[in-house]
Amino acid sequence: MTLPTPRLGLVVHYGFVWTGPARQSPPDAGKDRPCVIVDLRRLVDVRVADRPIIRVTYLPISHVPPRGGEQALAIPAALARYLKLTSERSYAYVSYAVEDDWPLDLAHVPGSTDKFDYGFVPERFFSALAANFATHLLARPGFIHRR
Repeated sequence: MTLPTPRLGLVVHYGFVWTGPARQSPPDAGKDRPCVIVDLRRLVDVRVADRPIIRVTYLPISHVPPRGGEQALAIPAALARYLKLTSERSYAYVSYAVEDDWPLDLAHVPGSTDKFDYGFVPERFFSALAANFATHLLARPGFIHRR
């Protein structure tokens, strides 16, 4: 089993924890779901012999349409088919995000024993997603859940 290399726009299956003013954290690690990598940073952990760490920011994909105060981009049907998501309408949320060390809490894509990712979103969709995320982050600094 080979893990994918984390890159912007990659959609992975990840144990996402929904947190925020309108939501309570679940008691466990979260629900495994498709998530888009929207940011990553390479750090060095000086406590563990200068071990490199990759901090990844994930945005969740859900079938539930955004509710009051939530923001999400609808995923075009063609993109959902390309990523092999379910046939239900999907949304990439920008008003919820989790930052975590790579590859913690990655999970296998449903029905697979060796695959952790769905592929990449196209650059145009990623640019729109990243711009919306940046706007939301400016308006609500500190909303990202850090694990």
